[in-house]
Amino acid sequence: MDKKTILEGLIKVYREKHPKSEMHFNEARQYQVRGGSHNLRLFEPFPFYDVHCKGSKVIDADGNTYVDFWQGHFTNILGHNPKIVLDALIDYFQKGLGLTTGFPGLAQKELAEIILKRVGGDRIRFTTSGALATMYSIMLAKAFTKRDLVLKVGGGWHGSNPYVLKGISSYDQGLNQTESAGLPLEMDSQILVTALNDLDSLREKFREFGERIACFIVEPFVGAGGFLFSDKAYLREARELTRQHDSVLIFDEVVSGFRFHAGGVQSLYGISPDLTIFGKAIGGGMPVSAVAGREEIMEFCSPGGSPLEKVKFEGGTFSAHPASILAGITFLNYLVEHEEELYPKIGQLGAKVRQGIEEIFSSHGMNVKCTGYGNSIVENSSAVGVHFLKQDIEKITSPEQVWNPEICDFELREKIFKLAMLNEGFNIFHGYGSISAAHSEGEIQASLEAVERIAKSWSGSK
Repeated sequence: MDKKTILEGLIKVYREKHPKSEMHFNEARQYQVRGGSHNLRLFEPFPFYDVHCKGSKVIDADGNTYVDFWQGHFTNILGHNPKIVLDALIDYFQKGLGLTTGFPGLAQKELAEIILKRVGGDRIRFTTSGALATMYSIMLAKAFTKRDLVLKVGGGWHGSNPYVLKGISSYDQGLNQTESAGLPLEMDSQILVTALNDLDSLREKFREFGERIACFIVEPFVGAGGFLFSDKAYLREARELTRQHDSVLIFDEVVSGFRFHAGGVQSLYGISPDLTIFGKAIGGGMPVSAVAGREEIMEFCSPGGSPLEKVKFEGGTFSAHPASILAGITFLNYLVEHEEELYPKIGQLGAKVRQGIEEIFSSHGMNVKCTGYGNSIVENSSAVGVHFLKQDIEKITSPEQVWNPEICDFELREKIFKLAMLNEGFNIFHGYGSISAAHSEGEIQASLEAVERIAKSWSGSK
């Protein structure tokens, strides 16, 4: 396959279809860094700009329509701008409510109750982003244990939180590098990295550093690291080791919370962490995140006592924004009420896509493996990752494989295949993305037919 020639051809077609978006991008670059505010949205040669998003579809400034599997960074389980949420917000605004006031409001209690009843935990506090929530959770763990080390999984992404900006995606003999400038020099030595689902590595870290580990933060479903589920045995061992060593176990469920059922993955596994981080779905498309967990830990963000014994998790101007809270309540109530019909449907479509993509590329002589497969515990997985392999392996099982350039072809997935699918009318991410309740079986089948055309074209380019 001549990747350079294929990419040049795809870019040519893309430019021809997006003259208004290209013009807007060039103007935006005069004022904004790279023309925007989120690097993942600013793909090459330039992003398209949406003017209407509804359900499964997006229409851009040039009038192109896409079936979207990015869906608000995997937030929009009901698709873009679901009517049930919009109606609630419209009514709220028409009553002269909804903008920030600086008062606590009556609705926070209801959203807190929904989340804690569905997932567990004693107390919860809302903030505005997943990165902030992970930062606060680690600060709480450090204050509670009076320790300095943070243990995380290689390939785990917890937002731009300085306590865990290590071992994310930069691969050089493994995922163990600090990945940001501007951090204190000692930060590298305060972040320990272990391997997903590797019991020996986890035990070794606790044997060597257990008395200094403040917390172990882990995603039960690893998002950016490859759409991989943690093994139940791994999470059980994490729970046992953190208890033995008086460390705090933190589950990052920003991606997985309410994605696979109307609750957290921890509920399916039957494992209770000390703290849990939520985001994305709990806001129904509006900016909300939260830290929930044991009362004795959460109390460290209460006022009073010595300043050195408290955590400045005091909130921000837009914490628990009234419109965001209302959207979250409306959205989660709908997911709970329709859980038995919604999740099996999108899970079955996810399985169809994963199997279909692997079979299509295999029939054209390419070794492509999907991730996002559920297991005996998580049956309804609507996540689909796609990986173009350079080695003959049967299954992707770790973030180390995903980010190792000798195993997976990142450029082919994130640049070439993305543009190829865009030119076919499908917006994808990490090779495909996630299924929402707004996607139809016809749209899923059409996406597989697009994959078939692409694979056929590429196989003829060898």
